[in-house]
Amino acid sequence: MTLLTHPSRFPKLPLLVCALLINVSLFAQTAEVVSLGQAKDILFTEVNPLHGFGIFTFNTPFYIGNLTNTKSSEFAVAYSFGNTWHPQSTVYYPQNLTAQQRIVVNSLYVTDRPQYFEDQGIVTKQKTFASDGVLQNLSFTYKTHFRGKSSAVIKLNTYILSGGSSPLYYFASDRFIEKIHTWVGLEDNFGRKQFPFNQSKLYYEDENGRNIQIDKPKTFLGTLDLNFYQMLWQKEKPLSILTLQAGTHFIIPLNNYYPKVAGGLSASFFYRQRISTRFYTDLAVDGSVSNNSVASFGDAPDLIDRKFRLAAKSYMSINLVSKQNRTLTFGLICNYQDSFLKGNIYNDTQDNYRDLGIAYLKNGQVWDGTVVSKTPRLSKLTAASMYYFSLKPYFFWGVKGKKSAMYFTICEDYPLVNNAPDIQYGIQFTRNLSR
Repeated sequence: MTLLTHPSRFPKLPLLVCALLINVSLFAQTAEVVSLGQAKDILFTEVNPLHGFGIFTFNTPFYIGNLTNTKSSEFAVAYSFGNTWHPQSTVYYPQNLTAQQRIVVNSLYVTDRPQYFEDQGIVTKQKTFASDGVLQNLSFTYKTHFRGKSSAVIKLNTYILSGGSSPLYYFASDRFIEKIHTWVGLEDNFGRKQFPFNQSKLYYEDENGRNIQIDKPKTFLGTLDLNFYQMLWQKEKPLSILTLQAGTHFIIPLNNYYPKVAGGLSASFFYRQRISTRFYTDLAVDGSVSNNSVASFGDAPDLIDRKFRLAAKSYMSINLVSKQNRTLTFGLICNYQDSFLKGNIYNDTQDNYRDLGIAYLKNGQVWDGTVVSKTPRLSKLTAASMYYFSLKPYFFWGVKGKKSAMYFTICEDYPLVNNAPDIQYGIQFTRNLSR
């Protein structure tokens, strides 16, 4: 879903933002100064896309912490859910193209190429993906500090794939999304209304015939994520803090769908600036590199074409501390992830995909027992359903107290990238276990 807004619909938004900042500043001037180093750690566990590939492999939380070099521990429970809906799409990878064939292939529109491969007898590798439902993640996270400004964040992920008919996640259902599409006057690129939806299906098959298939509501274990962080450098002034942090990560599979251990390294830069006595802002950038196959517990489908994948998160927040030392925080986390499969592009159409071909459902073909009666409008999203790359904004707001914190997040994809998940919501509760 791509939500289009017109500036005229929100003419008062800049004035409201200015008024809010003025009131925040006036309120902050009446309170006592709070040490920036004593502010709570930043830990967001539900800021990764809930996608049929991503739930099985490397993801990291967004974490900045242990600024004060004290031993402490916290426990967090979180729940997120997002829509996944993609009619069947197959990507064709031609093998051993001649120079002349490559010229011809790239002169054709990407969805016309599979027929050319067949006509010319060109050997191809194929990967197929289809999904329908609401993916949900119930996670449990334990965070602890060690002396020497090091930390461990251990997270257990459990997942549910369900249909979208329950009122509990109506706002991530296909029916609600289609109402929004109608309201903004831009119908779904896949022609969602032409097919059954709000089902529970997830299917992927690689070029060797190995697959992941779930065709009914299903609850299963995901991964155990082991994250270790070390503060490398910190500089604190009366009005600001600068830090540099490094991380080591291991993702251990707890199911048979994708039994590969992933590993990676990360680094983050963090900057906190005081605006007034109890009003401060945070900025941070976190980047990681991962390998999806550090070790394997068995055969697994090839979900990832790349030996190494890059990912990054940017973070900015506005924070207001009350006299009772409760912090109101709101801001934005942008999550970038390299494609799982090769072939990603960064423009509106599929014209610039090189070599590969894409086949999608056409008139007369069948998906989940339904005959396609109308070919959906051509769209880059037919390839994006294979999750070529991800760039997602997570808007968040929350309250942090002395012993606990509560956060809410909502995410929607940018229009030039993918549609997986279509819309995602999250809630996280954190409790300090230290005395």
